[in-house]
Amino acid sequence: MTSASGPVLIGVDIGTTNLKVVAIRPDGAPLNVVRRGMRIDHPGPGAAEFDLGQLEGDLVALLGETVERLAVAGHGPADIAAIGICSIGESFVGLDEAGRRVTPCPTWFDRRTANLRAEWGLTPRDWFDRTGMVDDDIYTVHRLGHARRTGAGWFGRARRWAMVADYAVWCLTGTLAANPSLAARSGLADRRTGAWDADLVRTTGLDAAALPDLRPQGEGRGALTAAIAALTGLAAGTPVVNAGHDHPCAGLACRMTEPGPVIDSTGTSEALKTVVDRPLGYDEVGGGLYDCYPYVIPGRFILSGHIPASGALLDWLERLLAGPDGGRPAIDRLWQAAEQAPAGTGGVRVLPYLRGTGAPWNQRGRRAEIVGLGEEASAGTVLRAAVEGLSSWLLLNLDRFAAITGERPDELILAGGGARNAFVDAVKAALIDRPLVMPDVEEAAGIGAALVGGLAVGLFASPAEAVRLEAIGSTRIDVDPALAAVYAPLVPDLVGRLTSIGEP
Repeated sequence: MTSASGPVLIGVDIGTTNLKVVAIRPDGAPLNVVRRGMRIDHPGPGAAEFDLGQLEGDLVALLGETVERLAVAGHGPADIAAIGICSIGESFVGLDEAGRRVTPCPTWFDRRTANLRAEWGLTPRDWFDRTGMVDDDIYTVHRLGHARRTGAGWFGRARRWAMVADYAVWCLTGTLAANPSLAARSGLADRRTGAWDADLVRTTGLDAAALPDLRPQGEGRGALTAAIAALTGLAAGTPVVNAGHDHPCAGLACRMTEPGPVIDSTGTSEALKTVVDRPLGYDEVGGGLYDCYPYVIPGRFILSGHIPASGALLDWLERLLAGPDGGRPAIDRLWQAAEQAPAGTGGVRVLPYLRGTGAPWNQRGRRAEIVGLGEEASAGTVLRAAVEGLSSWLLLNLDRFAAITGERPDELILAGGGARNAFVDAVKAALIDRPLVMPDVEEAAGIGAALVGGLAVGLFASPAEAVRLEAIGSTRIDVDPALAAVYAPLVPDLVGRLTSIGEP
């Protein structure tokens, strides 16, 4: 079945919480979104592993459901120009000679790892200038090295290795191809050359031939197999493109193609991102304090810093303060109380490090603190203080981004599920004293993956054309001048509190 209604792009976003399949027209008009939860197993202390068996089945099922829904809208399989796939970073899986999974797939927050960089004889500067990653233990290179050292029984059974989006493309096409933006999150790729780093690969005991073919952005692709076509209703041979890391894909959906704009992507965690035109060096990012790795557009890089628990902190406080039997009505009352609490919360401060500081200190062991708490404080006071703490973290990092890039945008792009709280948005806008612009997209990473697919098959002549997205509007959140005036004299203390606890 073909139609005269024009081409369709499909984006697959494999996230920590959900697998989502998004279908759009090239102008960004949404056609369909389907999703299923990601299953995470916890086989032991500190262990967290994605269930890739469930992912395989759900991916095929959701693609089939997408085809059915598109048919109702008059779109046939031949209309689908490309499927782009993005995923979380750091996680990996090992395959045997026949391409079957023979290892677990640790999540990015699995704690069974250790930072081995110093043992390899690399200084923090060496590590950063090669990989563009902050000096942390979460990357694939450390996980593989740790597994080899601790004698993980599965390590020796694998002959090929893949990150999650790589593996999804493999399942659909039989082609094992890597993407620069995702390969960077492994800690095994040299961002300067766009190739696997032979020295870093050797630290794991592997050979570069065990890794996927690392191609320039958009060239890592395969053709949908006849077997998958039969299961889904898609056309055999449909291009399937490895779109890379989910955060850069979300940036593309928010029209970030050139240096200047900054995006604040909020969800369980929160990430601040901007595009730069070259791989910034160790000293340029304050001593390797921010990631700077390949973007989803060739010749561009993404400067990124994150805090591991943003939405997660607010969710935890909801549960804690509303109580186990509170339910939605109690949570709604809690947020009303937060809105009614005074700006500045009478000196109550929440240092929002529930799972570590994130940027710019990247101290994973830090934990949240509540200071200045007196008996006059209410549950609403504490929740508002947490919102102000997260907004102060944002301001601190925005200022550091401006110092690094020389760019201070007049507005901040807001994206992600955490951007749907009007009170939080109002506090952010007032505290950073600039308006927020929220593109009307609910699935930014999936849309970005679809656009990368469209660029790869030549549906768009350029990235600028791809992000016109004429069917996608935006919502503007202006600064409340009265609230901004209240926060202005409080900023030194709000940000200073974060700095005092954050500095080593």
